[in-house]
Amino acid sequence: MNDVLRLILSLSLSGSILALILFAIKPFIKNRLSKSIQYYVWIVVVFRLILPFSLEESIMNRVFYNKSIQTQLPSKKEIQSISNESFNQNNFFETPNVKENVKTGVYNFDADHNRYFKDIFQRLSSHMFYIYLLGAIITLTINTIGYLRFLNHLKPKNKDATDEENLLLNSLINGKNKIHLLRNPLVSTPMLMGIFKPRIIIPDREYNEKQLKNILLHELIHLRRFDIMIKWVIMITKSIHWFNPMVYVIGKEINHICELSCDEAVIKNLSNKEKQEYGDTLISMVSEIQSSTGRLQATMGEDKNMLKDRLIAIMNYNKKSKIVIFTSGILLLAVIFGGLYLGSGVRKDNYNPTSKIEEETITTSIPIKPPSIIITNETDLEAIEVYTILKTKWNGSIYDRASFYQAAWSSEPSILTGLHRLVPEEEITVDFGDSKPDNVAVKMAYLTESYTESLLPIVDVSVNYHTNGIYKFKNPPASDSDIGTTGRVFCIEATWGDNICEYVFASDGKFDNNPAEVKWIPVKLDMEKLEELQKAIDDGGENSYLSTSLEFIDSIGHSSEDANRIKIEHNIDNKVIRYEFQGHNKFIELRLVQPIKKGIDGIWAVELYKLEQVSD
Repeated sequence: MNDVLRLILSLSLSGSILALILFAIKPFIKNRLSKSIQYYVWIVVVFRLILPFSLEESIMNRVFYNKSIQTQLPSKKEIQSISNESFNQNNFFETPNVKENVKTGVYNFDADHNRYFKDIFQRLSSHMFYIYLLGAIITLTINTIGYLRFLNHLKPKNKDATDEENLLLNSLINGKNKIHLLRNPLVSTPMLMGIFKPRIIIPDREYNEKQLKNILLHELIHLRRFDIMIKWVIMITKSIHWFNPMVYVIGKEINHICELSCDEAVIKNLSNKEKQEYGDTLISMVSEIQSSTGRLQATMGEDKNMLKDRLIAIMNYNKKSKIVIFTSGILLLAVIFGGLYLGSGVRKDNYNPTSKIEEETITTSIPIKPPSIIITNETDLEAIEVYTILKTKWNGSIYDRASFYQAAWSSEPSILTGLHRLVPEEEITVDFGDSKPDNVAVKMAYLTESYTESLLPIVDVSVNYHTNGIYKFKNPPASDSDIGTTGRVFCIEATWGDNICEYVFASDGKFDNNPAEVKWIPVKLDMEKLEELQKAIDDGGENSYLSTSLEFIDSIGHSSEDANRIKIEHNIDNKVIRYEFQGHNKFIELRLVQPIKKGIDGIWAVELYKLEQVSD
């Protein structure tokens, strides 16, 4: 299951649990605590449903990311299973190919079919996300279009209120808020609409002054408390959690407690007679309601079935004691803390499901198949892309195969083409990316005239781990043996748990024949001059510094006239240029850095050079 679905489900479960707790204690607080406090408590539930804030050790983190502390260490096989699950979670769009795994025998050692069913569930969960997303978009679209259609339905019939009604409204708001009062024959109950341009719409009928004052007081309370914004948040919450029936129950409860708390705010400073008049106004409004008015506006009239609760609350209202106020504050804080403790399934970047189990043994996930790697060396900008992978042991299967030396000769396609010429002692980097092995070992064999095994001893190469799945090792020194070699074969053995494979690649071995005469000599580069040269070329200027006119050869005591010039355009993909000197039985090779400008007259920088005697 991907992280997005985990987060949505954890929020939905967390908010639902909090709501069930409030429903359980509702009979004890319904008539004892302030309606406003009850309203704010339910708003906390809504925020719990949409905000992924969480304590580190929250319940949802433990449920959805298995962060509970282990009292007994699992076996190595169980650790590998957990790590495989973690690897699959990281790949949102990558799902296991169950049919292919069955064909290749991946599940042959899955005695309890645990991995088989997990792979099926993971494949289904990738489709579940798109089903969820489609449902959320449809729900949000339906609600938004319904609201816009309701607005368009009312707009043609809206008309300004009378001057007397506007004067009464202005006296109640003291000119502090800009709000428009409208009449409309299509509405059956007063309502507040709009967040940025609020307007009160009342039915187009006659009101006495007391009725109109009660209506306006009620709607102005909605305005001051930003209840319209809360209703939009509830609509978005329903769209996010469209699959959870509990969310619709929560929405209905909040709408009801919103009206109760608004009534309470209006009547708290009224006399008993004024309370009676306010109740009569409610009754007259409810009696006129003919149909549902939607949920994105604050209405004074409500469902007739809820009217009884509102009238009882009005008649039984009394100022709360300090103890009740204190208790209300404690409840609000308790619900906020409870929401944080329930939390959400928020995955941390450094989350590792096995770190608390066996930190030193398993630090990374175990890949389903040998991952691709990137091999680079210091003197080439291009990566060494030609390599082959040999499985030794994988998913319980042991492979009977040739040695890495034999594999180099028989590989299809051949890894002995397009070879890089690696300089002795230069650093080679292997990048495993996110699939860091538990262990890496490197060996090197010289390619000799034998096809079965090298005529020279295999060299164990020291390898060091750096960071982020990157390992580095140095190319061994040149061979001083009389046995001729044509290249080198490298074997990078990587281990993940019980799974072992080898990555095999080859390099040119010119350095291993007569190393005394083919020693590479470094050239001191003037980096400032190179930077100036680069700027000059970028601006269209010309410079002959280290060009192909063989000025470099002149500088080491040989005449360029005796050299057969080789055009750089024939060697764009190579980093070594060879010049043979006529009559001298020698040639010079120049190791070049990346060309600053390509072409026959391209300007290059020489990094190393060597002289070699031409054999007779």
